[in-house]
Amino acid sequence: MITFAHEVISRLARWADDVDRARHEAERPRQQPDVPELCRALISLDPQAARKMILKAHDEGASHADLCLYHISPAAHRLGVLWDLGRVSSSDMRLAGARTLTLLRDLRDLAPPFEPRRGRCALFATVPGEDHVLGITMASDLFRDDGWDVHLELGTTEERLVEMVKRARFPIVGLSAGSLERLPALAHVIVALRVVAPKVLVFVGGRLARDDDGLAARVGADGAAWQMEHCRTELERLHGLLPGLSQSR
Repeated sequence: MITFAHEVISRLARWADDVDRARHEAERPRQQPDVPELCRALISLDPQAARKMILKAHDEGASHADLCLYHISPAAHRLGVLWDLGRVSSSDMRLAGARTLTLLRDLRDLAPPFEPRRGRCALFATVPGEDHVLGITMASDLFRDDGWDVHLELGTTEERLVEMVKRARFPIVGLSAGSLERLPALAHVIVALRVVAPKVLVFVGGRLARDDDGLAARVGADGAAWQMEHCRTELERLHGLLPGLSQSR
């Protein structure tokens, strides 16, 4: 839906305004990003066009921070402006939003090293604004019974969740969303996590996962499930993707 796509683009564009750009000036690539061309790639018929541009920029010396700050964020801002001017269509915005989330997820291999907590550990949290807490509370208890170290956060803010992932080094974040109304907030959180902690694996549960079989792909998450047995399978799968941790059972 167009509202969700616009939230993705807007959230990423606003993120750039909150970052201290001066910290990255010394490492800024000599070759300036072609932001208009990246915008065209994000809405082109070629699903790999934007990814190829980003990987090329990385090969030419751009760091993960550079790619987020000087390539993807300005492109998101420009697309938002073009949308306001009526120069890009609703389908363009949906496509760009989905590809931007996928691009942020795929950049984890280019990010700085990440040393997560050991063992089967996860942060479970409700999406900001979500007031249905029974399901995720019960899930937390059941996963603890299975031997997981689960930290549960209810009713917290996006800023706190991002800070917790950065500070406490959670390798997996499970987000619970109960309805379509929470989709923009879900987009906000996932974009924020992809920017500051790209190697973290994101799982989405709750009724929204039940009602949308393609939810993980649409929001750039690494997995999604509704029923408890499927959640267990997905979390174990994600744990197995963590380098060096799959033997910590």
